[in-house]
Amino acid sequence: MQIRSFLVAALAAGTATAHMNMKDPPPLAYKGNPNAKEPNIDYSITSPITGAQYPCKGYLKLLGTPEGASVKTYAPGGQYTMSVEGGAYHDGGSCQLSLSYDKGNTFTVIKSFIGNCPTSSGGTFGFSIPSDAPEGDDVVFAWTWVNHTGNREFYMSCAVVTIKAGASKRDAPAFNPKRDTAFSSRPQVFQANLGGEYCTKEGVDTVYPEPGPDVENTSTSPGPAIICATGADAPEGSTSGGSGSGSGSGSGSGSSAGSSSAAATSAATSAAASSPATSAAASQTSATGGVFLTTPPDSSSAASTPASTPTTLSTATIATQSAGTGASSSAAAGGNSGTPTTSAKAPTGTGGVAGTQTGPCSDEGAWACAADGSSFQRCASGQWSAAMPMAAGTKCNPGISNTLSMRRRRDRVRRSGTGFGGLAF
Repeated sequence: MQIRSFLVAALAAGTATAHMNMKDPPPLAYKGNPNAKEPNIDYSITSPITGAQYPCKGYLKLLGTPEGASVKTYAPGGQYTMSVEGGAYHDGGSCQLSLSYDKGNTFTVIKSFIGNCPTSSGGTFGFSIPSDAPEGDDVVFAWTWVNHTGNREFYMSCAVVTIKAGASKRDAPAFNPKRDTAFSSRPQVFQANLGGEYCTKEGVDTVYPEPGPDVENTSTSPGPAIICATGADAPEGSTSGGSGSGSGSGSGSGSSAGSSSAAATSAATSAAASSPATSAAASQTSATGGVFLTTPPDSSSAASTPASTPTTLSTATIATQSAGTGASSSAAAGGNSGTPTTSAKAPTGTGGVAGTQTGPCSDEGAWACAADGSSFQRCASGQWSAAMPMAAGTKCNPGISNTLSMRRRRDRVRRSGTGFGGLAF
């Protein structure tokens, strides 16, 4: 019996150093969490998670129990550090830190690290709590990691924290215009290698499609994520906004402009990077991946549903002072200007072509822009998504089409070029 117990303990100890996990703040079910108790201590906490274990390896079941009590208190606007430990760092990779106010339904990114996360020793990483982050008592603080080398995996550790004004802060961060983004406009956490829309390449540090405004990039070998179904590169994100949890319940959504010429595409790019929880709120069916995952609603209707038509996004930046006529960019797939391309067949639903769409739809992947150009939707999984607001100063061209065309005015600036994955900006 003693030999058996020793072998079990040795095996558990070996497994615990096999990969990596968040150490501080101490995550749920972690042996270093003062609230963790047997039999819920996870001696394999360093292991990657599966799609069925998302989010937080299934340990959000401990919320509301003594084992799910808060382990840290952070203040909005404060600067802090978190740390990682383990034995196999897979040559680093890319990590994100995010917050959930709705028991793990949505996770809003507060910082992205591209490259050298984690380090060979695990590492300590600095981050700031956004100054407008809502207060909450049972906020889930998540660390997610996509590894550089080895099997294509996804790691996630989650701790319960308190966000409270007046809590102890380190030196307040200096004003940074790139971080001047509303919490509600920050993107949702990136998920990959879980059987959903996105996968990652081996040998590169994944550049997140939506990294958010606070990014630390130390990579010497960056590369985009890929679309699992096609193997095509996902757009490398330089936008700083997307849909996210924007209230104490984490139920809000929004978009904001980025800090580069790609800002005009931020609202549309957020559609490709939002979490499956957001997808669930936007449609009646979802899968792990993006909010606008376009799939037939079910096998019985697949035969009668037209095949999805490839869609593109087209944006144009127009100077406020005259700089000639015509749109400044075109969609790579169609070569058209910033005006809508050939209109898609009007899907079923209510609201009309120029209004907000609701209910079922038949043209998978079609885009719908509201009559005033202030919001857009997409036909995904047989249902119209929730209306997504455009970035500040940006409007889409009203109507239903296979191309979402957008325009944004800037002073004395005209830029054009072909982006990734059919995006033009």
